[in-house]
Amino acid sequence: MLKQFVLVLAFLISASLMAFAQDNTEKKSEDTHHKMEMNKVQKVDDSKESAAKEPWNKVCPVKGNPVEEGTPTVEYNGKVYGFCCPGCDTKFAKNPEKYAKNLSEDGSKFIGRK
Repeated sequence: MLKQFVLVLAFLISASLMAFAQDNTEKKSEDTHHKMEMNKVQKVDDSKESAAKEPWNKVCPVKGNPVEEGTPTVEYNGKVYGFCCPGCDTKFAKNPEKYAKNLSEDGSKFIGRK
């Protein structure tokens, strides 16, 4: 009876480790794809360099709300984009062309669909 218990326990641990290994491999694959996509768009760090770079837009290209000071920024096509809240920068970075079209030419109005 003890042998059966140990055998079942060993099987469960092995199955769990294999499942974890597969999840980890898939995550690494997604991370690599995300890094390749991020090469097209450059996030601006909160360093001395970004302090000089103010966002050109007044409204968030993702939600249309006013740009908040201190939120992350993203540089795309030579412009620094500001956002209304953390999280919008990540969405924008995944599909910048889509969200950049949501702003008027001067960046003061949201012309896309919310």
